[in-house]
Amino acid sequence: MTFRVARHDFAIDAAAVRGILPARELDPVESTPNLARYYGKWICGFATLRGNDVPVIDLRAKLNLPHGTQGRSSCIVIVEAPGPDGPRLAGFVADRVADIIEARPRDFVDGRLRLNGRPRRLLDPQSVLA
Repeated sequence: MTFRVARHDFAIDAAAVRGILPARELDPVESTPNLARYYGKWICGFATLRGNDVPVIDLRAKLNLPHGTQGRSSCIVIVEAPGPDGPRLAGFVADRVADIIEARPRDFVDGRLRLNGRPRRLLDPQSVLA
């Protein structure tokens, strides 16, 4: 799946995506030391997916991208990754989700996905949760 954050193009394995919610579903919270210790200092709030509260990560801050306004079609992408106690869910805010694509091994060059001349940085779902 391809998406955009802060004018940067990314790709993530669509098999790890568990849901896409409208950005208005974000319940923002102020980070506290206890919250940061458990979820990381990049948490910006929580969203609810199928009755479960899911932490939402500020991907701009985590990846050191420029801060700015979110896109008009921003959304929360919920991903699943293995954790020490089993699968864990977390979300991140994307300015927009672009497409679901099928990539071939030759489309991956130097840690990036190159399709139609556009490089997209690969995002590992586990790195969102780490």
